[in-house]
Amino acid sequence: MSGPLLFALLMVLVLAFGVAMFWQESRRMQQSAAIYGVDDSVEWIWEGLGEDKLGLTKADVRRILEWEMHYLQQPDIWKDDGSPIVGGEAAAAYTQEKAFEEGYSYEPRQIYAVLDLQATYLEAIGAVGDPVEEDELPG
Repeated sequence: MSGPLLFALLMVLVLAFGVAMFWQESRRMQQSAAIYGVDDSVEWIWEGLGEDKLGLTKADVRRILEWEMHYLQQPDIWKDDGSPIVGGEAAAAYTQEKAFEEGYSYEPRQIYAVLDLQATYLEAIGAVGDPVEEDELPG
């Protein structure tokens, strides 16, 4: 077998391997997994707040989201309220309570605006679906 023919055969194998890798990766990228990104969420909310931004800064938006996420991730906090609801009244009250404890005085309209926009962000990325029936819950 001559050198140029061997080289051509190796190039075809490398090209075929590259196409196979590309095809595999493109299939993985097509899977519709909802990925929540705090930075993306903050940007989405910031853009949705309107021109006056309700007197909030991006840091305020992030802080409100972090307190709500803390609320949602702590079952011992919300177990008496039922189930955690993104943007719910109990989450907003917890967020406002934490704000006061740390020296921030957010008005309820500011907190609800941020939490409402977060809910629209979650819908936009496909992270919100139909409610689960009780008999469908694990355990």
